[in-house]
This record gives sequence, C-alpha cells and structure tokens, in this order.
Amino acid sequence: MKKSKVLGKGQLAVGVMVIALIAAVWLNTKYMPTSTKYLGEASFVSATSDNAVETAAKTTEQDYFTTAKADREKQLKNATDTVKELLKSEALTDKDKESALKQIEAIADTIKKEANIEALLKAKGFKEVVAVIGNDGINIIVKSDGLTTANTMQIQDIAVTESGLDLSKVKIIPVK
Repeated sequence: MKKSKVLGKGQLAVGVMVIALIAAVWLNTKYMPTSTKYLGEASFVSATSDNAVETAAKTTEQDYFTTAKADREKQLKNATDTVKELLKSEALTDKDKESALKQIEAIADTIKKEANIEALLKAKGFKEVVAVIGNDGINIIVKSDGLTTANTMQIQDIAVTESGLDLSKVKIIPVK
C-alpha cells in the first residue's frame, strides 16, 4: 500500500505563490503614500503662475488614483501569469491544477468585488475611488475634502454589501 503525500511539490509551489501575492498586496497597501508628493516631483517656481501650481497639484492627485489602479492591475497580471506558467508544468498533478484554478477564481472574485465597489461609489458621486480587499479587510481610498457622516455611511454600506465583510473590517481613507 502506498502512502499518499499530504503536500506535493506542485501544491507547495502554488501555496508559496499565493502567499507571495498576498504579501505584495499587503505591502502595497501598508506603504501606500498618504500624501500626493512623489520623489522627484517637479514643481513650478513662478510667483505669477498660481494656475500652473494648481494644475500640477490636480494632476498629482489624479495620478495617485491612476497609479494605484495601474499597480493593482500589474500585480494581478504578474500573479496570473505566474499561475498560468505553473499550470503548464507537467510536474503538477490534476489535484494541484484544480487547486490553482480555485485560487485564480478567488482572485478574480476579489477583483470583481473591488470593481463593483468602485463603480457604485462613483455612481454615488465620488469622483476618484480605489478599493483594495486584503486578508485583514477592505481599504477604500476616496478623494474628498472631508467626508460627512452620510458619505461615510454610504461608503460603508456599499463596502459591506459588495464585499461580504463585517463593518469592522472596512477602513475609509480620505485623500485630498
């Protein structure tokens, strides 16, 4: 009688990749800049050109949300490509491949939830929104000069409804 392995090499490789993906997302959210200043950012010096400084500040704020979404898409593409390469490996068993596909489905479900939250918040009048779902909860970054109680309740309601997480796991981060 043969002993069955609890964890095969393929399952271990898929598990390590998922842990690496989760760590990358966590690090990205933890060390995300809270201000809109970036290293090497150029600023206008002319005292007569106040409009140019305001335009540069607006561009930087928009770049923050654009950059955050682009980074998220890049990380997703890298993780998906890695899992696809693993699936092509002949060393993986059918069980390992099935496990990898389930993990891909979980990642796709998370992305769908993030996109739904962002779309619904934009429909409620928030111009710039980024939703990031992680193991510890959900972070919602919203462009706002100040959130009212009603705004906060709208964000929380949408986040809880779409993500299925408890209200205690929702973190709202207003960015000017």
